[in-house]
Amino acid sequence: MLNDDNGDPFLSAVIINADNSRAGVQAEYDHVASQCGERQRDWKIQEQSLQEHHGKPYDVLVVDLSNGELRTFYFDISKFFGK
Repeated sequence: MLNDDNGDPFLSAVIINADNSRAGVQAEYDHVASQCGERQRDWKIQEQSLQEHHGKPYDVLVVDLSNGELRTFYFDISKFFGK
């Protein structure tokens, strides 16, 4: 999980710079792959949700790693959400 010193993971969310949802979601998956390995082999999405925090939209991905560990990733999607 990505966290800042205050324990608020939204403050250290990965900012996705994309022009549209398709590119944005791909950028999210690319980021997870850079941290966890190949999708479907090393990790699978267990849960994906849209959350709002202080008026901004965030995509939250919970991934199940091949070793049984769960990791949560927070993405600031305000640059492309709704476009």
